Amino acid sequence: MNSRLFLVVSFLALAFLPLAAQMQETEFVTVYGSQLPELDPQKAIFSNEAQIHTAIYEGLFNYDPNTLEPMRALAQNWERSVDKKLYRFTIRDNALWSDGSPITAEDFVRSWFRMLDINAEYATFFDIIEGAKQYRMGLDKNPEHVGIKAASPNTLEITLVRPVAYFTRLLCHQSFSVIHPSMIDAGDWRNAIPYPVSGPYKPVSMTDTELILEKNEAYWDSKNVSIPKLRMMFTDDDELATSLFNTGYVHWLDGPGNYDKVLLQTAIQISPMYSTHYWFFNCRSEPWNDKRVRRALALLLPWDSIRSSEFYMLPAKTLVLPLPGYSKTKGIEKTDSTEAMKLLEESGYPKGQGLPEIIIAFADYERPRSIANTFKTEWEKALDVKVTLKPMQPSSYYESIGNRSEASSFTIAHETWIGDFADPEAFLQMWTSDAPLNIAGYNDSVFMDFMIQSYDASDEKRMSILAKAETELLQGAACLPIYHNFAASVIDIDFIQGWYQNALDIHPYKYLHFGNPSISPNVAKVSSSYISLR
Repeated sequence: MNSRLFLVVSFLALAFLPLAAQMQETEFVTVYGSQLPELDPQKAIFSNEAQIHTAIYEGLFNYDPNTLEPMRALAQNWERSVDKKLYRFTIRDNALWSDGSPITAEDFVRSWFRMLDINAEYATFFDIIEGAKQYRMGLDKNPEHVGIKAASPNTLEITLVRPVAYFTRLLCHQSFSVIHPSMIDAGDWRNAIPYPVSGPYKPVSMTDTELILEKNEAYWDSKNVSIPKLRMMFTDDDELATSLFNTGYVHWLDGPGNYDKVLLQTAIQISPMYSTHYWFFNCRSEPWNDKRVRRALALLLPWDSIRSSEFYMLPAKTLVLPLPGYSKTKGIEKTDSTEAMKLLEESGYPKGQGLPEIIIAFADYERPRSIANTFKTEWEKALDVKVTLKPMQPSSYYESIGNRSEASSFTIAHETWIGDFADPEAFLQMWTSDAPLNIAGYNDSVFMDFMIQSYDASDEKRMSILAKAETELLQGAACLPIYHNFAASVIDIDFIQGWYQNALDIHPYKYLHFGNPSISPNVAKVSSSYISLR
């Protein structure tokens, strides 16, 4: 190639490289949906808020962006008592608020008690701490009875009600972040910007369309924070978001976007998410509290078609999406009418005779309606039983099935659960007999025995025991998994390094840094067109 022509073509290609490549010394831009985030980490409940908060707030631990293993954040080190119920955390000597003042153990005490005082959505996560549940429910408001203490300015002591193997994972959740004293009683966090924070970035400004963050130079690990400025844009305009990505102004589409029009198709990231859609039996009354009856009904269903890949990208045979070290569970996967009839005979309902009416509650969408119709068709075809469909308004469906006073109004219903921390107990603990989230009313002694055994087990043995607990739950057909959800983003991970697919779809901003951008298809087209004209 003519050397002069090569230089001209190379310059032209450079000119059309994504603008992000030219902006790498200034800012990283993300597009989220139009719903503005709640800046108060203790009141935030949505996944986009959890992602944004990885930039602003920090607690004792945060997640490894690849493995999701808990990593020490504001905790310099920690120790645990022999009975695994007392934890002692040492706060880093260089842990500072963004205004330069020290972060202390008392800041954590003050922050966590605020969570209990406002009794926010995730306050139940604190129930594993001694006295926390009684305090937040107003049954005992004496703070001395709560296992959250500052033993010294940099030593935080936490006493649990029982051994909790996933405790350090749970501490990665944003609800356990530390809040600056000036924000404890704040009402309007947006208008309080700029306020002191503990994370790698600090808020600078916020409008109805964007949030601007700048690197927190006082952050204890600031030397490993590469990108100086973050811009979060909020819109539901798929075409605009895609255009901004294609032209290089935006680096990451975390929500809106027309994936068919993304020029760099390798930037589309799709991965399994720690979330499962399932149907469950109401186990609060007879005969649905009998695992033989539930299992018999489940064995009459055509699972291959119900979980068909024609409808779902990630069909689910288990409740918990398999994690490293946890995969030995087995649910109901095939039809077995012979065993079903045998179980019904044993439980006193030969061929379904004597079974009460089966009421199938569902949010009135296409797929839940289709599954409900399949249940009705198969059960009425095989059994002497009446099956009634109960479609409900989607806007009120989840509130209705979770209302204990209406527990007798359905036999089977569906739910979607998203694990809030990377451990099987994020799904299994809600099925324990005394769990507030146990809307199924499930109460199984074998399952509970496994769960209790797991509390004191070593890590590897614990995972094996939890797998047995889940298998008991699934084989007894209290829970019938249908599919796992998936996370989708658009980001060039050659250019934006430190971003990894993971089951929680959490990508802490502090680990992101610029690499070398991939060449978008539009660049090649422009260059080749120029060459042909020469």
